[in-house]
Amino acid sequence: MRALCVFRLGLWGLILVVLAGTSYAADLSIYDVQYTTDASGNSPYYGEIHNVLGGVVTHVWHGFNDRVYLQDPANPTWGAIVVKDGEGGELSNNVNVGDWVSFADIYIDESRGTTFLQYRRSDAPDVGFTVESTGNAVPDALVLTAADIPAPLEYAGDEWYVLNHDAEPYESMMVTLEDVVVTQLGLGKADDNYELSQGSDIAWAADYMNVDAGGLYDPRIATGVELLSITGVVEQYTKTSDGWDYYQLVTRSAADIVPEPGSVAFLAAGIILLVRRWRR
Repeated sequence: MRALCVFRLGLWGLILVVLAGTSYAADLSIYDVQYTTDASGNSPYYGEIHNVLGGVVTHVWHGFNDRVYLQDPANPTWGAIVVKDGEGGELSNNVNVGDWVSFADIYIDESRGTTFLQYRRSDAPDVGFTVESTGNAVPDALVLTAADIPAPLEYAGDEWYVLNHDAEPYESMMVTLEDVVVTQLGLGKADDNYELSQGSDIAWAADYMNVDAGGLYDPRIATGVELLSITGVVEQYTKTSDGWDYYQLVTRSAADIVPEPGSVAFLAAGIILLVRRWRR
């Protein structure tokens, strides 16, 4: 909490007021919260309470700790953030994609490598949000290559670590990869990641926040499927005690996955043919 200290100085009773404490609610943009030169990727405001000017809602996910993703179209990097709703849907049930949402007195947190805003009164008793406007255009996804959000490398003991954190500026932002091939499934800490190959470069993706997936993966995701494009938000997962540190592109809906025309049908036909031969 803020501490108020008052000192009386001089013959004219000059009053010096000093405000101290981590909860001073200065107004910050998403860029202010996210941009960092710290090798850990931690926000310079980690552990503090601030007003955050916010951005356009790009995705709302209802799951364990509902999440709301925001992006400020003014910033092509360091321009997005995820808000975790720890108040039983008070936030996530009352905002929609395209809303511009701002926050008062919200706690800035870090978890598993990701910077996020914690909408939880146990951390920030006076936290609140405002829908500033509705019907805003969702910012265009940034077109990247697999090399921009590279997959981790495997090390001894089934440990997987990225070589560096150069993908940090894209955290929570909407990005698109084009002309990729699904080359492996069953990866990552939950065995739900799949590998996207783009030439010699590889990235990881997941569908666990995809509202249309209906299972571990979107039904069209299978080894060998060629994708014209795949879009999602970039998430980091770091838990080195379990051997994990990686970035993943997380799809939001079926519309985020655009297969090469005929690719899924061709693969399905091949599987049917193999099954028929096996039954003989």
